[in-house]
Amino acid sequence: MSFRGCIVRSDPRQEEIGRVLKSVTLNSVRKVLPDRAVDTACQAADYEYRQRLLVPVVVVLHMVMAALSPEGSFAASWSSLWCRLVGALPGAAGRSPDSGALSKARRRLPLKVFERVFEWLSKQFQAQAGVTDMWRGLRQVLVDGTHVSMPATPELFAAFDCGRGKHGSFRYPIARVVTLALAESMGVIAYKMGGYLTSEKSLLRDILGRLSPGDLLIGDRGFAGANLYVEYLRAGLQFVTRAHQRLKLGRLPRIKSFSEGDFVTELKVNPAYIRQDPSLPKKLPVRVIKVEARVRGKHEVIWLVTSLLDAAAYPAAEIAELYLRRWRIEGSIRELKVGMGADVLRSKSPDGVRKELAARMIALNVVHSIVIEAAGKHGLQPVRISFVNATRAVVNFAAAMASAPVRTLPTLYDAMLTEVASNTVPHRPDRIEPRALRREKNNYPALRSTRADWRAAQLRA
Repeated sequence: MSFRGCIVRSDPRQEEIGRVLKSVTLNSVRKVLPDRAVDTACQAADYEYRQRLLVPVVVVLHMVMAALSPEGSFAASWSSLWCRLVGALPGAAGRSPDSGALSKARRRLPLKVFERVFEWLSKQFQAQAGVTDMWRGLRQVLVDGTHVSMPATPELFAAFDCGRGKHGSFRYPIARVVTLALAESMGVIAYKMGGYLTSEKSLLRDILGRLSPGDLLIGDRGFAGANLYVEYLRAGLQFVTRAHQRLKLGRLPRIKSFSEGDFVTELKVNPAYIRQDPSLPKKLPVRVIKVEARVRGKHEVIWLVTSLLDAAAYPAAEIAELYLRRWRIEGSIRELKVGMGADVLRSKSPDGVRKELAARMIALNVVHSIVIEAAGKHGLQPVRISFVNATRAVVNFAAAMASAPVRTLPTLYDAMLTEVASNTVPHRPDRIEPRALRREKNNYPALRSTRADWRAAQLRA
């Protein structure tokens, strides 16, 4: 007889392996991502499972480990976890499930479970962050978009499509992703994945409801526009964005001026949007602020548009500083794509790709949760702690905590927090880096077909 999460097994050795496997798997993150988070997610997703060797807790942690590990592959992640099991239970040597069983376990676990785990962790992180991200009574939330690639399978092309250039379609499917992250603690509140042809604005609309009234949304000009500003305000949000590139600043009426580069005006809502939604107003009052700053090493004049109309309550200089810190979310996206391998996802089905991205988002928030805990314990700002070194500490302490007695785990966890807090980065507001390679690449030609097609062509030649 089976019921949610439990079944009586007849093989006691398999039961022992399963028990020990759960006890040694990624203990360095089990405080911020406990078993109950996965169990709650399974219940919320109405997912019933048998007590197999690869239960949901192990599968989720296995995929999180794949995101955290340097190789970034499922095989490397599982090899690491299984070797830790064998270290604690030598009799299990040589009995590891094969890659087919692991693949089936990942397919078996519904996408909804990963999404629920992410939501649970996001709520816990936001509560943990507290007032860290507050500015003048508003919580700062950054928004940005990016792309991720994946294997060239017909199923993925159909689900996500791809870009097109002057030489035709790209050779790999591409998905578009929009993320919402806290400005100081850098945890991801929400994200949305869609096809390449889906606009970032459309993806943002789908996750606006995950924000709270009074949040201050900070974005680049890709998220600007009078119709979007109305949607932000209707959701109870305030906003600061760079002015849209088509906005004619010289034609704007000055309803109230605070200085030459700081004034309140009205933006006209495009009649086309009003025809689609008659409830939209014809005009919207906003504040426009001129900012002189160095952007990627060049002196530039940029204009910001905000709903914060009161110059006394919200000084222009502070608003400018908020926007100039927006680059932090680009750093967070780099952590996700480069550090955690989300730039090129490995799964070959649409559902698998979505699960893989969700697992990497979970891993990103796990590390940021540990960073903010270390920052609070040692009196530091979370953004001053090195994310890269924090990830290394999580992976390396996981190995030590796999074989340590249970009574010593809290001590080891505190030691990990101390180690995380000891690796800080300097405050570098004007740092610039060239987007160029210093070392030349090997002079090999690009492979324009699949390896299988290339081999077949060589055999025919």
